[in-house]
Amino acid sequence: MVAAAMLAPATGRASESIKFGLTPVFLSNDLELLDLLRNYLTDATGGPVELVTRRTYQEITALLVSGQLDAAWICGYPFVQFRQELTLLATPLWNGEPLYQSFLIVSHSREVSDWVDLEGDIHAFSDPDSNSGFLVTRALLASRGMGPEEFFFRHFYTYGHRNVIRAVASGLAQSGSVDGYVYEVMREIEPALIAQTRIVRHSEWLGFPPIAASTVKAGDERIVELQRALLSMDQHESGRKVLALLRLDGFASSDPALFDTIAEKVDLIRRLG
Repeated sequence: MVAAAMLAPATGRASESIKFGLTPVFLSNDLELLDLLRNYLTDATGGPVELVTRRTYQEITALLVSGQLDAAWICGYPFVQFRQELTLLATPLWNGEPLYQSFLIVSHSREVSDWVDLEGDIHAFSDPDSNSGFLVTRALLASRGMGPEEFFFRHFYTYGHRNVIRAVASGLAQSGSVDGYVYEVMREIEPALIAQTRIVRHSEWLGFPPIAASTVKAGDERIVELQRALLSMDQHESGRKVLALLRLDGFASSDPALFDTIAEKVDLIRRLG
């Protein structure tokens, strides 16, 4: 039996494509990955899948909430901001858990021992709607009664976690806020780049960036098939190839409460920031 037949759902569906959004995560520009992901999801759902990418998290989130996307791989920060408008479909598993951390990084040669020593830095954030690349550090500063404008000499957004690492490694930024999953995978695939940096602070474990659908579309047959395809990705050879490139173990169903810690950070900023 051919792979496509093995992956196809038991019932067919109309040829209308599933529009699946991807935020600018570190591998989103990998053409091999995008092709493998599109092909897997097309075979597994029994119909065409269109991958939609944009430069910022905000653009993808806006398209998702407005119903212009059927589903998207977003971040925990926008998920909690629009929790009433979004339904959680699946959460990636990394090292067997749906969790990751935020890192504060500096140049490898820099002699600092605590994150408070970063005061006065030129600091690189990933995206203003990124949990690990902005919110975690923003909440940390809020707990001290400060904002980025007060703590850092200057800050800027790179719109990509890989770009944060590059900014710190090159000296364009003195420190940066970065996704710990991205950092650890980059340690494997670009060790020379990571060797130019080091971690000053690990955050607590937080809910991994999830895949969500607009609540008004959550019961649509196409969304149900997409969710099934994600949750069974590790059971198919073509799906395992996608997971291998992502360095993920698979996808799992999760309770939205997984993201409560992120929601608490949002609330902290609203109260103190």
